[in-house]
Amino acid sequence: MPKESTHKKDKHFHITVSDKRDTRHFKIPKFISPLLLGISLVMTLVLVGSSIYILSQHDRLIGIKYQTDSLEDAFVKLSSKNSRLHQSLTVERVNKEVISVVLTKIEEISGVSSSIDSNILDRLATISDHLSTKELDLEELYGRVDSLEESIGLETRQNSGENTALMERIELAKLSVNQQKILHDSIPNGFPTENSGVTSAFGKRKHPTTNQSSFHNGIDLKATLGTNVFATADGIVKTADSSKLSGNRIVLSHNFGFETRFAHLSEINVKPGEVVQKGDLIGLSGNTGRSNGPHLHYEIRYLDKPHNPTDFIIWEFGNQEIFTNVRGIQWQSLINLISKQISRPTLQISQVAL
Repeated sequence: MPKESTHKKDKHFHITVSDKRDTRHFKIPKFISPLLLGISLVMTLVLVGSSIYILSQHDRLIGIKYQTDSLEDAFVKLSSKNSRLHQSLTVERVNKEVISVVLTKIEEISGVSSSIDSNILDRLATISDHLSTKELDLEELYGRVDSLEESIGLETRQNSGENTALMERIELAKLSVNQQKILHDSIPNGFPTENSGVTSAFGKRKHPTTNQSSFHNGIDLKATLGTNVFATADGIVKTADSSKLSGNRIVLSHNFGFETRFAHLSEINVKPGEVVQKGDLIGLSGNTGRSNGPHLHYEIRYLDKPHNPTDFIIWEFGNQEIFTNVRGIQWQSLINLISKQISRPTLQISQVAL
């Protein structure tokens, strides 16, 4: 029978420490080794995490310093602006004082009006009579303009507070049939769909789906699903696409800076770049996008500024009230441009061939 080993398997680490005086032996259980390894790993992770955190805080501090510098620059600019405003107020205050002194002097001068030479009074009376005569002539000229407007179908303007200048009224009254037709074909007018009424007007309103107060850039026309939508002026299809807010939409670009927009369509019948004429079918009304029911959203813009489409819808051929009802459009300049285009001589075929 084999001899059993007298030594069992040792389950310890032996550590020997020697110095000049003595030698010591220590036994450490082997199960402590994984524990020491785990502790070392944890400490390593802690050190790495701390380094990453310190670096991130350093970047954050740099960002805060940059914002602080920006705020300091803004504060300096505001201080400078405040100083300039203070100087301006000081100048305005001085100006008011000077004006007050001048008014006082004028009152003093007015108090001695009895000493004015009689010749000056006579001259003033003559000037007054002359102005009265000119005023009568001006009234007569206004009457002639009214007669001219009536003769071509324009309504007589009885409101004396109308802001249209006399010369502009004269030029507008002289519009030829060709000029009126060009304007009527080039500038959007009339209903883009059958007239079933307006469900939401132009201007500030409470949005029907969000219930928040907002500005309505167009009008909503009552229209059942699939109602025909027509172009209201000659133009080019600028956009024919879809968005979350407007749904299926069409944007037409017209002459002289005008633009029409149609939204919430169920169908689009034109493509970008396509040329359309007044009265062409461009799509069908619908309920796409942010909408609470079938209708047609219709906008008219001039140089990207929205105008009330109602003023253009009621504009009929021969009726020129749009020139005074719609502000912010240089009507006289447009008419002058059309006049030049009409009077411009056409080239002969032989000239073109050359």
